[in-house]
Amino acid sequence: MAGPEAPEAGWKAFTENVVGGGRLELDPAGIEQCIKLCDDHAKGWGDLASRARTELRAVALGIGEADIASAADIARKFDQKAIGGEGIDFANTAVGLFRAHQTYALDMKSMFEAVLRRYMEQDSANAAALGATGGMA
Repeated sequence: MAGPEAPEAGWKAFTENVVGGGRLELDPAGIEQCIKLCDDHAKGWGDLASRARTELRAVALGIGEADIASAADIARKFDQKAIGGEGIDFANTAVGLFRAHQTYALDMKSMFEAVLRRYMEQDSANAAALGATGGMA
């Protein structure tokens, strides 16, 4: 997954508990809510990234950048730190950070969608199997 790495430790423990004989219960409505929350979260991070592209631009700081070369260099570096540029890795910019969080939220959304889809498939298969055997004896 892209994005922040810290939450993965929690998912690893969750997965080990389920695989290691723990009990997994799934509420489809809860998963649907998680999907919506991830989508909303991703949209919010995307909006922040878009805003950062325009609102964090540092083209005129008013520190004498029109007349002093070092002031122009400082303004350019601030601008590059906000949106990316020469010598600054995109992941180390404000826009890059916001996009990384957006990607992480979308990855989580995809994971929840896959879980829900697999749950629904298995639920349908179980219902069909019970119907084929005539239900409970």
